[in-house]
Amino acid sequence: MTMNRRMKNWTWMVVVALLGLVVACQQETTTDDSSTTSSTQSIKQSLPAGTSVEVIDRWQVEDFEKDMVQFATVFWEAEDSVSLRKLIRETNLVRDKRVLEIGTGTGLISLCCLQAGARTVVATDINPQAVANARFNWFQLEIPQTTENFDVRLVDADNSGAFAVIASDEQFDVIISNPPWEDGEVQKVEDYAFIDTHFELLESILSGLDQHLTPNGEAYLAYGCVAAIREIYRRAERHGLQVEKLDERELDNLENLFLPGMLLKITRS
Repeated sequence: MTMNRRMKNWTWMVVVALLGLVVACQQETTTDDSSTTSSTQSIKQSLPAGTSVEVIDRWQVEDFEKDMVQFATVFWEAEDSVSLRKLIRETNLVRDKRVLEIGTGTGLISLCCLQAGARTVVATDINPQAVANARFNWFQLEIPQTTENFDVRLVDADNSGAFAVIASDEQFDVIISNPPWEDGEVQKVEDYAFIDTHFELLESILSGLDQHLTPNGEAYLAYGCVAAIREIYRRAERHGLQVEKLDERELDNLENLFLPGMLLKITRS
């Protein structure tokens, strides 16, 4: 897939205050009153009072007719998940399935799952603005909306394991993630999108799959980092998991950081 150019000729500011939610646009737009009300209510539920979010960009991807909206501090790199989204779009991978996405960001992958017929999608993120961003895109892309089929959950930074907001008895047919790939120290909330300190998030994903996958369930991880992929292979074996590379490229022939990302299928051995 070719990444389409950014559309930078506009900015929206959404401000959540103690007395309510106000949406202000720097450019004149035509808005349906009932749609605006639903949209702002969705965002208000996603953020603590007094928090503000800024729409900094919008992106065209082949999965949707409308642009994806990106909030400030929320990660965007659609080429990381090209193979994963193609699999979702062109197969029955998620149709009528219960899906979990760990680290949803703008909601791109989760919304692709809903559009492809997933029965229900649970999406998580540690960034409150990402939680709001995913809900906002769900609304503005006009994907059928019920709380039963799309549940976006905020992860507490003090308890940030992959399944921290998943009940012990919750299971999924498909678990998906485009996780952070760099071992380092997180300094600010947006760092969580690409820094996984000591690969603790990856470890928590792999260690929790047996508990949270259905008997025939599958996990799919999309990575664009050779070092992180090698880490997956090392750790998966310790957890009795099998890794299948759904990509013709060889790791030895790639730069450490590369695009498009590589898709890995993980199942019980």
